[in-house]
Amino acid sequence: MNIPLTEQLQYHNGQLHMEASNITSLATEYPTPFYCYSQARLLDNIRRCQAAFTPRGIAVHYAMKANSNMHILSLISDQGLGADTVSGGEIQRAVSAGFPPERIIFSGVGKSAAEIRQALEVGIGQFNVESAEELMRLASLAETANQPVRVALRVNPDVAVDTHRHITTGTKGNKFGIEPAQALKLFREYASHPRLRLSGLAMHIGSQICDATPYRQALSRLLSLVSTLKYEGITISHLDLGGGFGIDYGNGNSLSFEDAARTIAETLASEAPDYTGDVVVEPGRSIIADAGILVTTVNYVKQAEPRPFLILDAAMNDLMRPALYQAEHPLIPAHRRGPSATEQFDVVGPVCESTDTFSRNTPLDNAPQAGDIMAFLCAGAYCSVMSSGYNSRDITAELLIGQGQATLIRRRITQADLMQFEQ
Repeated sequence: MNIPLTEQLQYHNGQLHMEASNITSLATEYPTPFYCYSQARLLDNIRRCQAAFTPRGIAVHYAMKANSNMHILSLISDQGLGADTVSGGEIQRAVSAGFPPERIIFSGVGKSAAEIRQALEVGIGQFNVESAEELMRLASLAETANQPVRVALRVNPDVAVDTHRHITTGTKGNKFGIEPAQALKLFREYASHPRLRLSGLAMHIGSQICDATPYRQALSRLLSLVSTLKYEGITISHLDLGGGFGIDYGNGNSLSFEDAARTIAETLASEAPDYTGDVVVEPGRSIIADAGILVTTVNYVKQAEPRPFLILDAAMNDLMRPALYQAEHPLIPAHRRGPSATEQFDVVGPVCESTDTFSRNTPLDNAPQAGDIMAFLCAGAYCSVMSSGYNSRDITAELLIGQGQATLIRRRITQADLMQFEQ
C-alpha cells in the first residue's frame, strides 16, 4: 500500500504536519482519538472539482452524507456548491450552513411524511423520488405547497460497478431507484399533475468507483429514456448523475474529476446533442475524504501468534468503515524515529467485538510502541458521520486546521453529555 500524503499533509523533520500544525503537539492538547481536517485541502479539492465540471455546464452539489459537520458545510456552501441531502436532518443542516434552498436536492429511498413536509416548507429545489409509492405520497402532501414541486425520478440503470457490494446502488436487486419501464409509466401518469413538475431523471450507481466506463453506460441508458419520453411529448430538463468518484486510499486507484467530467460531457455530446437542460453531479467523498485524518494513540503492542496486535485507543465506533465495508485506511506514525525493520501487525481497537479490527497482516515500520501517536489517512468521508457511543465510549472531537491554527469544530461528546438524555 502506498501512503497517499497530500501537499497539506507532510512530514517535516520527522514530524507529521497538517498545514502548519504538528500532529503530535495537537495530541497533547486534545485527547485522542480525534478527527482533524485541512481547510486548504478541502478548498483545493473543491477548486479542482469546479474546474472540471463547471466549464462543461455541469453543476456540483455536495453529497452531505460524506461529512455533515456544520463548519465543513459552511466552507463548502461559501464556494457556491449546492447540497445533496438524504434526510430531514441534513436539510436542516444545509439550510443552517447557508445553502440556498433552491440549490438543495432531497434524495433517499425512505423519505417520511414529516421529512417531505419539512422539505416542502423549506422550498428545496428538487425531490429525487425513488418509488411509485413515494411519488404518490409527495403528490398528496404537495397540495399545500406554495408552488409546483420540481421532481426527478431516480432510475436504476442496472449497471454493474467494480466496488464493494455494500456500496453498489445501481444494479437490479438494490433498494434504490425505479426500473426504466416503471419510470416511463409514472411520467405518463403524472405528466399533467397540477402540483408536481415531473421534469428530471436521476441516477447514482455506487460509491468509490475508479473507472469512468460505468458512468458512460449508465448515462447512455438514462439518455435512451430521455429520448423515449421526448417521443411521447415529455421534456426532461434536469439530469442528476450522482457521484461516487473514487479516491486513492493507498492502492493507487482513483477516478479524477477531469476524467469523470470528460466522460459525462462526451456521452451527452454523442448521444443527446440537442439536450439543453441542467446537468448535476453529487460528489462527496472525493471532496472531503483526503482532507481528513483520524489521530489515535497506541495503547498496547500485544505480543501474540501469528502476529502481534497493535491495540489503538480508536475503535470501530470512531471509524466504522473497516468493520462495515472491509475498507482500508493507511496508518502512519505522527513521529518517524528513523529507519527500522518492517513488522507485520493486526491493527485493532479496544471495543468488545472481534469486528473491531482495522486491518490484518499490516506492514508497519518505525517499531511502534505504546504511547505513539498514529494517524489513519483519508478519514474525512464516511468516518466521523458514522461514529457512535458504542461500549459507552465518548464520541470523538473534530478539529479544523486553517489560517495557521487549529479550531475545535465539534467538542468531544462525553458519557456525561449522553447520560443527560437519559435523565
